[in-house]
Amino acid sequence: MFDVNAKRIKSPLYGLLVYLNKYDEDSLNNEKLHFLLKNLPTHFKKLIYSIGLINKYQQDDELLKKYNSTSIVSIQQIEYCFYKISTIWDIAYEIANILILPNNKKIDGKKVDKYTFLNNKFTEYSDKLNLNVEWYKEITQIRNRIVHGGINITPYYVDSESVKKRICFQAYNLDLDDLIKQSYLYSNIHNNYINYADNFFTYYTHVLYSYLSDFFTFILLELVKDTDIDIEKDLYLEDDFLDMFEKSHESWLLSDIDILKEITDNMIVLEKTEGHSLKYEKEKWDLYIKQKYNYFPYLMMHNISAGDWEIVEEKDS
Repeated sequence: MFDVNAKRIKSPLYGLLVYLNKYDEDSLNNEKLHFLLKNLPTHFKKLIYSIGLINKYQQDDELLKKYNSTSIVSIQQIEYCFYKISTIWDIAYEIANILILPNNKKIDGKKVDKYTFLNNKFTEYSDKLNLNVEWYKEITQIRNRIVHGGINITPYYVDSESVKKRICFQAYNLDLDDLIKQSYLYSNIHNNYINYADNFFTYYTHVLYSYLSDFFTFILLELVKDTDIDIEKDLYLEDDFLDMFEKSHESWLLSDIDILKEITDNMIVLEKTEGHSLKYEKEKWDLYIKQKYNYFPYLMMHNISAGDWEIVEEKDS
């Protein structure tokens, strides 16, 4: 079914795909690499769609009354978003593992885990890229505990004058300690700092997208570091191939981007007002919100373009 409201988002993979097609076609014959490159945008789409569903569900009283008596609808979407973030990160890592990372990951002759190895490699490009894996270690710790039963994800449906209708959650360990750090971006200060689910995953989707953009640039810089290739000047394709390639790979067509933008804008205002302004006059905040798009982690907001249906309408008019 064609989604007339879908938008396009610049693909963090595009530069790497151009490099591989122009300079390293042999790598594209690697079936596993080909599968990973194809699957990463699919999982990113699923993450965006799941956040959109959480946002829609919390406004649908009839659906929640009918299907959410045991919180199963809420908890499935929350756990699914944790899985998707983890899956996307793992796919990116495996792409790097195939293209640039050594089999034995060592620092000064000592074997280290993948997080330590990556963070050490990232320091070589600290003047160009904003990379670390600490944010992901927090996410994956929760995801792994969900899988192995060492954590309790508790969803809440809040409907009050201060909060309105929101699906929230908290992650607890076996001692009932909160595992998610409080933040005005997604913490519900009116209900014991449980987390607005759509805000939480929207924030980490932004972090993930910014990470992917820099991570695939990191891979490119590693691939060309002993060559004369300049990734700013030399990553282009011949004209007869360029148009088709750009249409297929330069951007991802994603549903519910309008919802993601609305959540993002609300989240930015929520942080500024220290968790209080759940409703605000958009006109008064518009300039502040757009200024925040220039800072980490909101890179994605500058990489949204018209969807295919909008382009068709413009041509017809």
